[in-house]
Amino acid sequence: MAFTKAQEKEIKRLQGLGFSETEATEMVLYDDDVEHGKVTEYDLTAEQEKIAKQYTKVDSKRKNSNYVFTKRERKPNETKRTIMKWLKVLFDGFELNGEVSNVNLSNIERQIDFECDGKQFSITLTEHRPKKQ
Repeated sequence: MAFTKAQEKEIKRLQGLGFSETEATEMVLYDDDVEHGKVTEYDLTAEQEKIAKQYTKVDSKRKNSNYVFTKRERKPNETKRTIMKWLKVLFDGFELNGEVSNVNLSNIERQIDFECDGKQFSITLTEHRPKKQ
């Protein structure tokens, strides 16, 4: 049987991997049949193809999704709220001297904004997680 140069090269490569010459030849011929769409002994039957096609159908649209996306309600962190209130009272006290003005709790647990000497500032409070033991 006449093989192409690529097929002969593949047979030699397979023999180098430990296959006999007949095994390598069978593999190359089988690969050639598969590549050209010929029927092989390992093809699926018509019923198996129908089942495989059914399992590979994918629909990207959501059907009858009753799930309602809601934003998770966070528990208030009372310690951080207390610290931010103390800072606001502290800065409001400086406001009497004219040094600090426009004190604003932009986020009650996280950030306080203020103005000092005509410049805008903000302080962000961060609570660190406890170290792992």
